[in-house]
Amino acid sequence: MSPKINTLERHSVKSLLKHTLLQTIDNIATHLSDFLQTKEPESLHQYRVSVRMARSVCLEFSEFMEEKRKFNLETILKTLQKETNDMRDIDVFLECIEAYKSMVEPSCLVDLEGLEAKLKAEKEEAYNAFESKYTQAFTDEMIARLQAIQNDERLCLPKSEEKIYKYIKEILSSRLKKIAKASKKLSLDAPNERFHKLRLHYKKLRYNADAIKLTQFSKSFKPLQNAFGKVQDKNTQIERIKRYNTPHSVCLDNIITLLEQELMLDKQVCIEKSSKENIEKMREHLDKLFSS
Repeated sequence: MSPKINTLERHSVKSLLKHTLLQTIDNIATHLSDFLQTKEPESLHQYRVSVRMARSVCLEFSEFMEEKRKFNLETILKTLQKETNDMRDIDVFLECIEAYKSMVEPSCLVDLEGLEAKLKAEKEEAYNAFESKYTQAFTDEMIARLQAIQNDERLCLPKSEEKIYKYIKEILSSRLKKIAKASKKLSLDAPNERFHKLRLHYKKLRYNADAIKLTQFSKSFKPLQNAFGKVQDKNTQIERIKRYNTPHSVCLDNIITLLEQELMLDKQVCIEKSSKENIEKMREHLDKLFSS
């Protein structure tokens, strides 16, 4: 049995939930403050990671939490994540623009730079709106609400006093089963929603492995998360260009075509990485961690 797994025999579900929330709420406050001061995309990214970590752990261990308090916690965390989705998509798109400039004819650079200018204007608007809402008073109140839920002794049900070792393999295995089922439906012509759903499954698995310090197991999902992330990003960018391209620029139409071609390659990578054989290897890795 892995030494990491052995340590789980000493911890309860309640201690995991409480510790994870304590740590992630602290990280949320830190990275949010950094972002509001610096406007650095990396601070926004770390803020989002902290929110997703808290959401993933609460979701997987939801049966151990009191219903009303769990609902209030999930509502706050979901809102925090949702309000930054568009900002994150714009930042990623702007990072990709330079690469796209090398993909077009010089005569098309004007249209691409026009697209870049619109993205920057949209980014400024989104960032300003976020900053105007997340004043110091609003942020302090939001963090205080999260801390109050975390400190509430009635958040966790009595069954949460049981050792986490009793449940963790079943929880991780259940997520792998969902991944295996969703992976069977992947194909090059499958809708984006299927790739997006599978990406979320891998994220949840990774965050929960991180929460219990199964570092190597967690790291094995990073390439998968990145592969599915590329599919999501390209789909989002294609839809954004179409929305901007009301004059029907031939150059922007060509960019869309190029992105759609790359999208097919990215989807193929996802299909290969999420194959039945690879999922079986993940399951074997998990079994090995818990074997005597």
